Amino acid sequence: MKITKLEHSGVVLEKDGRRLVFDPVEFEETLPNLEEVAAIIITHKHGDHLQKAQIEKILAQNPTAKLFAVGDAGDELPKAELLADDEVLEIGGFSLRMFGHDHAEIVDGEVPCQNIGVVVDEMLVNPGDSFDLPEMDRQIEVFLVPSAAPWCKVSEGMEYIKLAKPKMVIPVHNAVLSELGNSFNNNWLKRACDEVGAELKALAVGESLEIEQEP
Repeated sequence: MKITKLEHSGVVLEKDGRRLVFDPVEFEETLPNLEEVAAIIITHKHGDHLQKAQIEKILAQNPTAKLFAVGDAGDELPKAELLADDEVLEIGGFSLRMFGHDHAEIVDGEVPCQNIGVVVDEMLVNPGDSFDLPEMDRQIEVFLVPSAAPWCKVSEGMEYIKLAKPKMVIPVHNAVLSELGNSFNNNWLKRACDEVGAELKALAVGESLEIEQEP
């Protein structure tokens, strides 16, 4: 599986020529042309994850692509198929398993919106904007971990890594940081990775890596 970092929490997964796209947005960079997209998955409705113009651009280039979103994002995306906790899908050669249902709190006691996390091929975990963890029969191989947000201090990201104990961590949700801030937070996330024997792989926008699932 090939993993490519887009801006913020945007990620493209590619396997056997087909692609999954999570939360495509554009701030300063240009969203690349994406072909052979099997599905777009929107973890929740906040504007730093759901940008209609970017979604429509991808769908125009990939008319057979499916669009999936969590329940209350359906108001913004009436064409989307809605996802729920524990749902399982097979699409484009990818196996998807959903978990969680709420966005992490920004203000204590207030849930901002719904959120869905996704396990891909039982190896990569994308929690969206949450600290939820799925039930796993094996160690998480690749874990997308928030670096900074109104709902996430770097210390909370560190604790999240220590709870999950994955093999590899890719920081996401980092468009809110400067280049210097990214380096600071990545250093702290690496400290947590070192404690649990995980590898930190901080990808730049547009950078990719290849991973293989161990038997």
